[in-house]
Amino acid sequence: MFVLRYKRESEFRAVILDGISVAHARLAASFLEPGTFLEGRRLDEVSAAQLPQWAVGRVLTQWELAALAVGKKKPPVPSVPRRGRSLPSYPE
Repeated sequence: MFVLRYKRESEFRAVILDGISVAHARLAASFLEPGTFLEGRRLDEVSAAQLPQWAVGRVLTQWELAALAVGKKKPPVPSVPRRGRSLPSYPE
């Protein structure tokens, strides 16, 4: 699975496609007319498995990419205190 970045009409776009190589995925994406090719990268298997089915095989706008990235934030480490939470009080 590959992520291909494009630029069209001063907006960045991306296409996520399955392929043998970046060149193969880029050739398949050319039928979608996404714009000027910028770069292509292979997705690891874990990231590819987390993608929703609607995102694969179509031109994604900046806002659709941002919506995909919203759920990918890592939770805070338990040793880092969070705002609004006080430490538990222990009886003496």
